Amino acid sequence: MPSLSHVKLLVLALSLVMLVACTPPVNTEAPASETARPSSTPTPEDPDPTQAPTATPTEGPAAPAPATFESGVLSEGIQPVQYVEDSCSYLARRWDPKGALPGAVVAPIMFHSILKGSGTPIQSTDINYEMFEEIIGLAEGLGFKTITSEELLGFLVNNAKIPRRAMIMILDDRRPGTAEDYFLPILERNDWTLTLAWIAQADTDQRPGKRPGESLWDWIERINETGYFDVQSHGLDHIYISPNTAEEVVRQEIQGSIPVLKEHFGQTPIAYIWPGGNFTPMGVQIAREAGFELGFTIQSRGPLLFNWIPQGEQERAYNDPLMLLPRYWDTAALLNLEQAAQIGDAAQAFAKDNYAAEAAWYRQNCGGELPELDEVFRP
Repeated sequence: MPSLSHVKLLVLALSLVMLVACTPPVNTEAPASETARPSSTPTPEDPDPTQAPTATPTEGPAAPAPATFESGVLSEGIQPVQYVEDSCSYLARRWDPKGALPGAVVAPIMFHSILKGSGTPIQSTDINYEMFEEIIGLAEGLGFKTITSEELLGFLVNNAKIPRRAMIMILDDRRPGTAEDYFLPILERNDWTLTLAWIAQADTDQRPGKRPGESLWDWIERINETGYFDVQSHGLDHIYISPNTAEEVVRQEIQGSIPVLKEHFGQTPIAYIWPGGNFTPMGVQIAREAGFELGFTIQSRGPLLFNWIPQGEQERAYNDPLMLLPRYWDTAALLNLEQAAQIGDAAQAFAKDNYAAEAAWYRQNCGGELPELDEVFRP
C-alpha cells in the first residue's frame, strides 16, 4: 500500500499537470531581432560585498572554456542560459571567496490566494493554509532563506553573496491581508522577506484597509514599515500585454507604475512581474528602457544559479534572460523546493570536481590564478 507521502507526491504531480493546462497564455511571438543582448548587464549601484573582480584575457587564441554544469532534473525542452559572455570574468566572479558559493541556488516561488484551513482550492492559483504550512516547513527544513529583488540582482550579475539555498517568495496582486495575516508571522519568525508584486493603480485608491478609516494605501504602507517586505511592480493596472496591445498602452502600463510605487514606498522598483505572465518583444524593450533590471514570468522552468537561468524556447528567443526569469507555482512548491535543493547540491559537486580544469584554463587564458579551492569552501 503506498505511503501517505507517496500519495501526496502523486496528488501534487497531478495538480501540476492540471495547473499547466490552466496556465494563462503567454505571447510566443519571437522578437524581430535575434541579436543577443550585450553582456554589460546593469550593475547594482552598490554591489558590495562582492564587487565583481576583474580579469584580463591574454592575447592569442583561447582554448575552449571548461564544460558547464548540466542538470538532468529539468523538464524536456528546458535549457539553462548563460549570460556572462566573457569566460574570464565569469570564472573570476564564480570563484571569488567573497561571493556566493558555487552551487548557490535560488528558488523563485509565486503565491496568490491562501484559503483558510484545509479546504479544497477551486482556482488553479489557490492553495489552502495546510499546504502553505507544509511549504514553509519544508523550506525551513531544507535550510532555505529568503532574499530580496536587490539581492537577487546582485547575485545574478556579480555572484554577490547569498545563502547557499535561497528563495524569493513573490505574492502577486494587491493582497495585504494575505501578506499580514499569513506571511508576516512567518517572516518575523525566520527573519525572512516577502516580495510584493504590487498593482500600482486600478482600484487601489477605492478599496478600504484593514482598520477603521484606513485606506488600502495606508494598509500596505503600514505593514511595509515592518521591514519584512520588498515591493516591486506588477504593472499600473495589471494589463495583460499582447502583440495587439498599443505601444502607448504598454508604455503607460510599465513606466506608469514607477512614480506611483516610488511615491508610496520611497524607492524605485527594479523588478517587473509580468501581469498574467504575458510579455512581448516591445514590452521587454520598454521595461529595459524604464530601468527595470529583472522580470518574472509565470513559467515554472527551474531554479536559478549564477550565469545559469533555465528557460523554454519562447523565452530563449528574446536573448534577455534576466527579464524573463522563471517562477515556481506554490501549488507545486513542495516538489520544486526539493528539486532546487537537488540541483544546487549537484552544481556544487560539479564545481568542486571541475575546479582543476577551470583553474588551469583561467591560468592559461586570463593571465592570473583562481583562489585555492579551500579558500572558497572554507568552514
